[in-house]
Amino acid sequence: MNWFKKYFDSDHYQSGLRVVAICTLAVVLTLGVNLLSGALPTKIANIDVSSDKVYSISKESEETLKVLDKPVTLYYVCEAGSEYHNTEVVLNLYADASKRITVEKVDPAFDPALVTKYAGNTTLANNSVIVVCENRRQVVQFSDYYTSGSFVLEDFINSAIAYVGSNQLRVAYALTGHEERKIHASTAAYMGLDGFALEELNLMEAGAVPGDASLVIINGIARDITEKETAALLKYLGEGGGLLLSTDYTAAPMKNLERVTGYFGASLGQGLIMESDPARYTDNNPAYLLPTIYSGDYTLTKGINYMLLPNTMPILFEESASPETMFTNLLEAPESAFSVSTNIFTGETGTEYGPWTVGASFEKEEYGAAGKLIWVTSKYLADVTVSEAVGGGNITFFLNSVCWLGEDEPVESVHAKKISTQYLDMPDSVRDVWSVILIGVVPLTALSLGAAVCIRRRKR
Repeated sequence: MNWFKKYFDSDHYQSGLRVVAICTLAVVLTLGVNLLSGALPTKIANIDVSSDKVYSISKESEETLKVLDKPVTLYYVCEAGSEYHNTEVVLNLYADASKRITVEKVDPAFDPALVTKYAGNTTLANNSVIVVCENRRQVVQFSDYYTSGSFVLEDFINSAIAYVGSNQLRVAYALTGHEERKIHASTAAYMGLDGFALEELNLMEAGAVPGDASLVIINGIARDITEKETAALLKYLGEGGGLLLSTDYTAAPMKNLERVTGYFGASLGQGLIMESDPARYTDNNPAYLLPTIYSGDYTLTKGINYMLLPNTMPILFEESASPETMFTNLLEAPESAFSVSTNIFTGETGTEYGPWTVGASFEKEEYGAAGKLIWVTSKYLADVTVSEAVGGGNITFFLNSVCWLGEDEPVESVHAKKISTQYLDMPDSVRDVWSVILIGVVPLTALSLGAAVCIRRRKR
């Protein structure tokens, strides 16, 4: 017993006890700091030392969140183990900045129903974000995060939050009375998710396009409009309205409708477009065109791989007729395509090779208002069955067109943030000196001090 008492009272034991106590305290403090840092908001736990404040929320974002009066959920779609750090940081910053923002991580492998519910036929890249509020949603694709090397996720998130959180539901009016094709209920439902209510419009009865119209849709029109309807549409476009037009193949011109397209300097060419290259048509029908899709930076066609447009006709654009109009060729029948037309007076058949524009957008600014037109020369643009044959490309283009034509005032842009790796360059001589110091001098100094302390304690 005396031996045990002497041992516990000895300086050796007391020194060891102090070491154990210090180590235990260090472990406890480390765990406490880690737990505390995990509970802290992202803006506090992460110190942003980047030159462009990549990991900080901007004043523009704070202003967007300040006026938000509805709960918004940011669904972060990512596979387990493949999370993108920058995305997580930005989303958490939004959640920290507003109590109305909730961030939920969704693994598409375990919850595909939720992804389908909000993204529909849209193919989502890993680490994309779906912004949802009540009956509205907007997808921010991972491919949109960077523009010319700049990180622009925050700008897209701001725009999406501002849109889904808006209290005003936009109205898209579908023209009736000319054997137009009815828009399928599923397409109308997707329009609802994008914030558009679909209503029918008989211009002969209404006399004018309603004041709450975000856009007018003329879907697969088979008969010409009247002069009264023409005047109403021209007035609407001149005041900054938007028109989504899909036309059917016809040998006889629709003179009144061409007055509407003529406002933008656009007209309908002659003949049915046929394709000579079997790789560019389907169903063994040369008139069932698989057009060239110009994607580039165009939001209308971005991410669309294929579209199917049966029975198309050429779109002609005369820049001299409308010099203030901006024309963008979106869908094209290439040089291998040709148009076949028959002269209704002589019966003669003519053939002319492409390329031919079969889908395009037009913007014309007049008296401070910018009218817009998207024109596709196939009545099957919004046909669900046709669209399913090419992976939903037609419907995606249709919905993108609706959003582009009916857009709200743009949200204030966030300054693009650069994400770059910066390297510290130094001369070889300086690098060698620092290598000796860090690899040799520092460790040897630490060992020497430790040895000195041990020797001193043993001499006591």
